[in-house]
Amino acid sequence: MTVSLQAAVSACVFISLLVFASVVGFASALLWPITLSLSAGLLSAALVGLLSVQYCIGRQQRIIDCLTNGLRSFKDQDFSIQITHFDSIEMADLILEYNRLSTTLKKQRHATSQRELLLDTILQVSPVSILLLNQFDQVIYANDKAGKLLNNNKSLSGLVLHHAIANADPKLQTILLQKESGFVTFQANDEKQSYYFSRQSITLNHQPHVLLMCQNLSSEMSRQEVGLWKNAIRLISHELNNSLAPISSLTNSANTIVERSAKEQNHALIQLLPEMLSTINRRTENLSEFVAKYSEFARLPAPNITEQPLQPLLDTVSKLYDFTLLAPLPVESAFFDPIQVEQVLINLVKNAHESGSKIDEIGVKLLVDYQRLIVVVVDRGVGMEEEKLANAVLPFFSTKPSGTGIGLSICNEVAIAHGGQLKLFNRKKGGLMVQFDLPLVAPKA
Repeated sequence: MTVSLQAAVSACVFISLLVFASVVGFASALLWPITLSLSAGLLSAALVGLLSVQYCIGRQQRIIDCLTNGLRSFKDQDFSIQITHFDSIEMADLILEYNRLSTTLKKQRHATSQRELLLDTILQVSPVSILLLNQFDQVIYANDKAGKLLNNNKSLSGLVLHHAIANADPKLQTILLQKESGFVTFQANDEKQSYYFSRQSITLNHQPHVLLMCQNLSSEMSRQEVGLWKNAIRLISHELNNSLAPISSLTNSANTIVERSAKEQNHALIQLLPEMLSTINRRTENLSEFVAKYSEFARLPAPNITEQPLQPLLDTVSKLYDFTLLAPLPVESAFFDPIQVEQVLINLVKNAHESGSKIDEIGVKLLVDYQRLIVVVVDRGVGMEEEKLANAVLPFFSTKPSGTGIGLSICNEVAIAHGGQLKLFNRKKGGLMVQFDLPLVAPKA
């Protein structure tokens, strides 16, 4: 039976008074002195009242202890404790809310567990290798793909990063320990391996963490390389046929003319030979220039990077192709190979002139970003389709009908050799923006 605390206290007082009256009456019947009778009655009533109050308080304390234990279990992620029997009206609402909270947390934990299980399943079957590191470079999470990537059959959780990667390829170890994102290619087991690494700083449980993701692009790169070589072969075959077919035809015609003129003594036919030979010479020169471009791409030397002034570089390019310098030079010099970078800038400004842009809308701007000099070339030409934009720097890929697909590839190779990369963007109001970056400090040997 549920009894309120007020009713229980009232009952305790009533029982105490009843005991007091009973003891005094009994003592009077025994002819005890009135003082002794009252003392005995008060002592008995006080004892009974104390026991009754302790009982009431103990009943409330048991409920409080149950609530305390239940709340402590929440800290241990145990939401199974429910208070099913209680006999306190004052605690009824509190106990009811506790039970509801316990049920809600239990359901939420179950739902969270299911989501975590689903997420873990997705991460385990993901083709991307994933590592989560805490602020001390310890592995907090690693999927199966990460273990295979690092050649580690044991659990990676709890290991410091340099211990976890001890069995990995040295090239992989280097890029992981450098704490940088980037693309790496190396030979392993007589096969070319290509990986892209992404390193992101995140906050988890109010603590800094690092998320490492690695994508194996070897098969994709192989398919792209095969495609590029097919394009190269088609392009070279097309160019060779365009040159060799007329050369062969003209040579046969020249032989026929020589034979006929010798037999018929017709000197008028001989007069056709200079024009034929001139045509053959032009086609030979075109073919030689075509082959030279590919040779240049294959034999691009390592850059001789030294500190060079920027103004002479811009003056040389402007004499060949006009452009507008969009802002004053932020620095006077940078570190680069003057011959290679000059050719890159000439190619980019030349492309801007061939884009259909007005000359006064072709501009060059130099910016400083930390220890790098950003060189930007912009125009208001036709721009480039997004699909072509992504492949523009690949060798043998050209957006021009008569292009060789070598120009931007060489520019990108030069940029990479200077520690940067050639980047292309379509501008919002039309046109193209091409940029590359150069070091502002001397590169380490």
